[in-house]
Amino acid sequence: MFASPFLTITGLMEIALPGGRFIRLCDGGFVYWGPTLYESLDPDFGAIEAAETFEEKVGDEAPGGKVTFLPTSTAAAVDLSRPEYQGARMRFWLAEVDPNSGQIVGTPEQTADLAIDTTTLKLSKGERKLDVEFVSSAERLFLIYKGNALNDRFHQACYPGELGMANATGVPRSTAWGVESPE
Repeated sequence: MFASPFLTITGLMEIALPGGRFIRLCDGGFVYWGPTLYESLDPDFGAIEAAETFEEKVGDEAPGGKVTFLPTSTAAAVDLSRPEYQGARMRFWLAEVDPNSGQIVGTPEQTADLAIDTTTLKLSKGERKLDVEFVSSAERLFLIYKGNALNDRFHQACYPGELGMANATGVPRSTAWGVESPE
């Protein structure tokens, strides 16, 4: 991955918010990845104060962690906490930077592909912090759709106009229709 005997490495983060809005930050100064600028300070959402180590989980928990922003205003923190931003894609890369040109060398290595989960605004005298908790995109695998059932209403929601379940009422045991008998 690395091309130089002397390494200058930077971390890159991108949050893709709904409506085509992006937050692109790096861990110091600024750097271009192609035509895209990554800076250490976003005009609205400020800088990153800390990033919790990304943790792998076992069982029924998806990997996750937390990034703490220092937003420029309480309004900016509230803006980033909009309900429609939950689930927004959040990606991290590790990139090598040519110390002479300041350009990224090669293709950065993606280290995480995540989704925003929750935000918590912390206010104290003279400072504000916004904790943004994130989870792996695999979190979707843990969603439970309680409305899924073998009945006409759910079947019509999936396949409008398909009437295969229309008269399946009062059946003592639900079995999938349309499959051949094992006989």
